[in-house]
Amino acid sequence: MRRLLAACTLIHSALPFQAAPRRAPQRTRRRTQHSATSADWRERCDAEGVVSYYDFGVRLKEDGHAATAPRQSATSSFAKALDEALRGDSTHLREELASDVVWQHGLGEAKGAKAALKLVEEAGDFYDDPRLDVLSSSDNEFRWLASGTQPVQWSPRVLVHGTTTITRQDGKVTRVIDRWDSSPTDIGLQQVAPKFWDVFDLWATPVAETPCEEVLNEFKFSMGQARLVRSPERLCLVCSLDDVSNSRKQRVASALPDFVFLADTRSPTDVIAATTTPLSVSIEALPRVDGEPRKRRVTWALPLPTALGLDFASLPELPRKAELNDGGLELGVAENPSLTYALQPAKLYVCASYLGDPQDAAAAPLRKALAEAAVAQGLSLVPGANGGAAPAVLRKWRAKLGYSDVGALAYAMESNAPSWVSVDGNELCVEVRQ
Repeated sequence: MRRLLAACTLIHSALPFQAAPRRAPQRTRRRTQHSATSADWRERCDAEGVVSYYDFGVRLKEDGHAATAPRQSATSSFAKALDEALRGDSTHLREELASDVVWQHGLGEAKGAKAALKLVEEAGDFYDDPRLDVLSSSDNEFRWLASGTQPVQWSPRVLVHGTTTITRQDGKVTRVIDRWDSSPTDIGLQQVAPKFWDVFDLWATPVAETPCEEVLNEFKFSMGQARLVRSPERLCLVCSLDDVSNSRKQRVASALPDFVFLADTRSPTDVIAATTTPLSVSIEALPRVDGEPRKRRVTWALPLPTALGLDFASLPELPRKAELNDGGLELGVAENPSLTYALQPAKLYVCASYLGDPQDAAAAPLRKALAEAAVAQGLSLVPGANGGAAPAVLRKWRAKLGYSDVGALAYAMESNAPSWVSVDGNELCVEVRQ
């Protein structure tokens, strides 16, 4: 066993990875609430640049006025009580449920409050650090993300997306219907069963959190085999740069910008509490402007660990725009950096296996062929967010993003696999409308 551990360490020392660049230590700050106005926000934006309204504590509507707090839906108290019960306190859930409640769920049905409470308590006892986060809600329905760590040797984080409909009578919940996005079998195969890279990485870094995706269709196209997949919502750290080099040689999209690493450390594996995958990078050709060089918007989406929840205020504070530094910016081959948190909506992709770099010459014809195949399947392409054509999206399933216990990115690693290893490989995709 000792020799095996040493071998794993040696193998990983040869793998390409990015860690926080050597620089003056940056504080990993937690957000604090500010008493601020819209005028304060605009003044600071003009003076310093603020990455997002969450950085300043003011949320603005389109008319420029501070937005009011969202109205609480009738499902809010039930969802909160369910999250508390998963964490060990069933007091409020017991108050919510009628004695004759019927609860239909992904594994069967529970009849009566006693059976329903037992179901939730057993789930909370079985998983480590379980939680339930609400993605959206209405008066009688809410969409959620439930997560917890499976108690096995490799400790995979299980992510289950679904929708719950509740029926109330005289203020008590009499019926609960859970609809899971994925079957228990798919969840077990995609998230619990160890993958090739999970075994490979077992003694080096934690197993990466992986979304449970639904494969809707598989079909052949001019360059091979394609898949139509639905990827669920995830909270991400999103960063971008404008590539102004107009050259593939600069490889702006090949590595994450320096400013995305919020934990400065020389021994990244010592501070890693959780890892996630995949790392997504998209390249969008921006509309041409007379007299200016051709620009391409490179955007990276880095999924955050589910144990952090969905509350932006609890995440590490991001640096302001003026503080975002990177080698590409210093060399003049990139400009207009941005860094923010975003809850990425569910997405529909047409994907094909791809082993190269996002800026390899081979990426362009594959993206074109995928776009044509999507249209031939009766699908509609999603245009670029900045007015360009549908961008190519490279999803790096062999990449692992390592975070500290407070959610600061410390390193990114990609397994340096030979071309003949096709399992758990990367994909080039185009997004289509749902």
